[in-house]
Amino acid sequence: MQAFVRAVGFVNEWVGRVTGLLIVAVVLIIFREVIARSMFHAPSLWADESMTYLAGLAYVLGGGYALLHRKHVLVDLVYQPVKDRGGALRATFDIAGFVLFALYCITLIWFGWDLGSKSFAQHEGSGTLWNPPIWPLKLAIPVAGVLLLVQGLANLFVDLGLARKVAQDE
Repeated sequence: MQAFVRAVGFVNEWVGRVTGLLIVAVVLIIFREVIARSMFHAPSLWADESMTYLAGLAYVLGGGYALLHRKHVLVDLVYQPVKDRGGALRATFDIAGFVLFALYCITLIWFGWDLGSKSFAQHEGSGTLWNPPIWPLKLAIPVAGVLLLVQGLANLFVDLGLARKVAQDE
């Protein structure tokens, strides 16, 4: 289990860092577009869609990284009363929460795959004048679902004491 937790943490850390670079690209595109529009009165055809798609990819694929670092929202109203009590009650809440989370992830994977594979098969574009392919963004949805699901499982193993938390500096 420790190897699984370590491998999942490594993958989500790597994906999170790479997708973080997408935000840098978005900022650079915005900067370039502001200069082009305001100083040269020459807006580009591709900038708005590029910013939207890159930010969308970062948002979708960054979920596993956020879960790795425990930055997702936790419903404290429900979880806080049992959080510090430990034992079987906390384990029950952890498992029940994971089951609900897994159902969400499986739904994301199932419908995301359907959406993405159809988009890929149709060579779907955005429908704008520039018309970039939209399928990479749609196929990122089931990938994100898988990353979330395996990270949630790794977190559950750590929470149940079946594996220890992996330090990110290792």
